[in-house]
Amino acid sequence: MVNKGKTQQIVIDAYKTDPNLVNDDALLLAYVWGRFGWVHEASLEANLRRMPRAESITRARRKAHEDGLIKYSKEADDKRMEAFVDNRDYYSQKTVHIPLEY
Repeated sequence: MVNKGKTQQIVIDAYKTDPNLVNDDALLLAYVWGRFGWVHEASLEANLRRMPRAESITRARRKAHEDGLIKYSKEADDKRMEAFVDNRDYYSQKTVHIPLEY
């Protein structure tokens, strides 16, 4: 079982090492998994079983940001907002049809 606090601390360390790491999920995952001891000679499956899930890492990043422990670049913040607005607009246009008769 991976410790949530350890994952968040590694995300904070990533930010201190290079603030751009928290702006790019792929770079952040590589950094965190490296710190958890990714073994290049092992199979993908063996490594992934030992690593925190990608969702846990990005959740730790968001929590660290909410707590004011890290900051995103303006560019990364703008891209996230754009993606949010696009998704919101896309899904708000969807019409759900509920049958009136059973």
